[in-house]
Amino acid sequence: MGYDYRNRLSPEGQQHSNACWAASISWWLSAMALMGRRIRYSQTELLADFNSVTVVGGKVSPMGIKKVCESTRIRIDMKFIPPATLKDTQIDSPCLIVFNYPTAGGTHMNVIFDQQGNTVMCMEPFYPIKASETGERKGTYVRRPLSFFANSPEIGFGTLPLSDYRWGTEEPH
Repeated sequence: MGYDYRNRLSPEGQQHSNACWAASISWWLSAMALMGRRIRYSQTELLADFNSVTVVGGKVSPMGIKKVCESTRIRIDMKFIPPATLKDTQIDSPCLIVFNYPTAGGTHMNVIFDQQGNTVMCMEPFYPIKASETGERKGTYVRRPLSFFANSPEIGFGTLPLSDYRWGTEEPH
């Protein structure tokens, strides 16, 4: 059982229909800031700073997501893996997950943490389904089975790089 970040962080809703990536990355950075591994970066700042990787409507391609994640300020190790690989992964700290979610209109992003057996807690920025008049959502936490993310040929999986773990297997720099 992992740490339950719900006790320290509120969920983050996406500011518009295609801002799940910015809401998820902002929340992930806030979780990492609790451990002194990152600084906070608001969703508004992310949307402005990475406007160049978005396409019409604020969508971001998988390569655009990789570019955002691997930027100097964010530093997330983003890999694209077969969904079957996820069932063999032990999730010990918050991870980004990019997956097909028809309810949200296709490709979507969550932050997953607190693995218990074959389920994980998700910070879901696409909540409620019906957005406010301004297009914003509040976000929520929901527990989902790992199989929930298996509806695409590959999923994006973003983690804190091993070299950033203070008590990881690498020597401190």
